Amino acid sequence: MDTENALIVASRRDLPTFELNPLARVEADQALQAAALIGKVTDRDSKIVAVRAQQELKRVITAYERARVTLKEPLLAVSRQLDNLVAREKLPLEKEFGRVSNVVKEFDDAERRRVLEEERLQREELARIEAAKQAELKRIADEQAARETEARRLQEEADRKAREAQEAAARLVAEATTKKQRQEALRAVEDAVRQKAFADTEKARQDAILRDGTALAAAQVAAIQEQAGDAAYAASRPVEITKVAGQRQSSNWVITVTNPYDLARYHPDMVNITPRLTEIKAALNEGREIRGIKAVRETKADVRVPVERKAIDV
Repeated sequence: MDTENALIVASRRDLPTFELNPLARVEADQALQAAALIGKVTDRDSKIVAVRAQQELKRVITAYERARVTLKEPLLAVSRQLDNLVAREKLPLEKEFGRVSNVVKEFDDAERRRVLEEERLQREELARIEAAKQAELKRIADEQAARETEARRLQEEADRKAREAQEAAARLVAEATTKKQRQEALRAVEDAVRQKAFADTEKARQDAILRDGTALAAAQVAAIQEQAGDAAYAASRPVEITKVAGQRQSSNWVITVTNPYDLARYHPDMVNITPRLTEIKAALNEGREIRGIKAVRETKADVRVPVERKAIDV
């Protein structure tokens, strides 16, 4: 580490290293050799030999562990001293960091509220644009339907008059017996011809009006769709929170379990059920039957080291 730029400098560079005392290796080998002679316990005498081998193994293991703890304690003390030093120096920094973080959080919370409000207004504006577009499309459709209705009415009126003129002319022609009646019948035929020509002209005129109306309606619909699209695009611009370089923002759920029983009942896939083994063992010792478990009593044998002999130096 570059000590010129390091915030924490070690007052000494040499760290202790450890190696085994030759006596420790000798005692370990003796314990292992004695244990290697134990192949099977068949009677009380062989059990005594086996237990003594266990005791010797346990004594060496305990000596190793005691030496490890003793030698490690200074290192742990140095580690705790470093932890305390850094914790003490970090405390005012962390307090000030927390204060500034709260100030920034207050602004970010206000920004999130602003974003939510702007998004709400944005949704309302988009809904207003869509409603206005639909109303305008309905107006165009109603006007087109009115034109079609009026065209049908005028065409039907012209067709009716032409048909009535034709029927009247045909009746007069059939009833004409005198010169005057024949003249009236002739005039009626000429009127029927004019009415038929007018009906044909009116049909052509109404067809042209409907074609022009359909084209006009299509153009109006296209214009309204384009205007509404432009307005919706302008109104749906992304609403962003104010960010600065170097800041990281994240969100997380703060969860408080208000009813663990309902949580486990309705959402069993979202909970862990951990058995309390101490209570289970106590109940088994009382002879109680515990549903949902399988319990088999297991007996383990260990040994005590009777006499503390010389320690093993590591």
